[in-house]
Amino acid sequence: MLKKLNVSLGKIETGLLCLIVAMMIGLAILKIVLRYIFHTNLLWSDVMLQHLTLWLCFLGAALATCERRHISIDVLNRVLPQNITRWSTLIVDSLSLFVVAILAYYGFEFLGDEQQSPAVLIGSIPLWWAKAIIPFGFVLIGVHLILQIGLWLEHRDGESAPTGESFEKGVQD
Repeated sequence: MLKKLNVSLGKIETGLLCLIVAMMIGLAILKIVLRYIFHTNLLWSDVMLQHLTLWLCFLGAALATCERRHISIDVLNRVLPQNITRWSTLIVDSLSLFVVAILAYYGFEFLGDEQQSPAVLIGSIPLWWAKAIIPFGFVLIGVHLILQIGLWLEHRDGESAPTGESFEKGVQD
């Protein structure tokens, strides 16, 4: 069940990432057409592209965590026996979860401050909506870490814990 939940979240994140990239490309093309053909510009387009980039980064980080493809230093994994590296995986995931929880907490504090700002993204959409990905992105990364820890606990009996390859297999199933 944990694996299915992790794979399902990964599929949703992949879909959102594709949508965001399409929106960014479409907005960039629209900017070019408006600038060179109609000699005008969308005032909000640069801010929108900046915030779409922010969403892209956080959703990409969550997907990388889902697939266990996030940045890591695996020198210990190459030199230590597998039973020890399995424990190091649990320790690293637990420490990462702790750090992500702190970042999410301060992200929500930041979002609370941003809600006081009258700044708008487009029309009457408050700018803080676009910045909401900061704390929620950390929460999403934390959810994936919790799922990874749960998968590790399920596979304590000696078989290898799921990695990025298991995500790809789950997507193909």
